[in-house]
Amino acid sequence: MAKSLKTERIEARVEPSVRKLIVAAAQLEGRSVSEFLVASAKERAEAALYRQTVIRLTAEDQLRFAEAILDPPPLNDAMHEALALHEQLIDPS
Repeated sequence: MAKSLKTERIEARVEPSVRKLIVAAAQLEGRSVSEFLVASAKERAEAALYRQTVIRLTAEDQLRFAEAILDPPPLNDAMHEALALHEQLIDPS
């Protein structure tokens, strides 16, 4: 049985000035270029995912959201139809 790799390789082509910048920054932090690039890319990836998955609400919006959950408005006709269709498709018994 083949062993799974613990790491994977990522390659990128950069202009010489960008490479110099990265090397200088890595040296300042006492890291290898690979360590610096991985840490930087991971940080940026986590930040990008966070921005797309977390909803930030003002205090007023938080209150309205909580009130809507605790005391939801009555269902309108479209919601009743959607609920009936859902029950037919999911639990047709």
